[in-house]
Amino acid sequence: HDTNPGGEEWTKYVSTATVISFIIFFAIGPGSIPWLIVAEIFTAEARGKASSLCVGANWICNLLVVISYDKLNKALKPNTFFLYMGIVTFFLIFTFFFVPETKKKQVEQINREIQEQAEKFPPVVF
Repeated sequence: HDTNPGGEEWTKYVSTATVISFIIFFAIGPGSIPWLIVAEIFTAEARGKASSLCVGANWICNLLVVISYDKLNKALKPNTFFLYMGIVTFFLIFTFFFVPETKKKQVEQINREIQEQAEKFPPVVF
């Protein structure tokens, strides 16, 4: 039973290597952000609940990708990843403009900056 009809033998090894690479680099990169950013922008009193919400949202988003991929791939064929790329690009821009820099700042200063930025936008955004 050929699991790779018409393909080369090496493609299954490349596919496996790229999936493993993605998992590794996601884990040391954006995958850890929900855990790191919570510790930096929330006070100790709010950290437990905020961490639960952020990590829960992270897993729900992961679940949505898993659930939606097969249907989207059947509908969009090779263009499926452009949709996901667009979503990631949107959140990259959102992060650039709305997530504060936390390096060498106290939680109170970060919260003050978030509050100042939130006052610039209508309540619908924040």
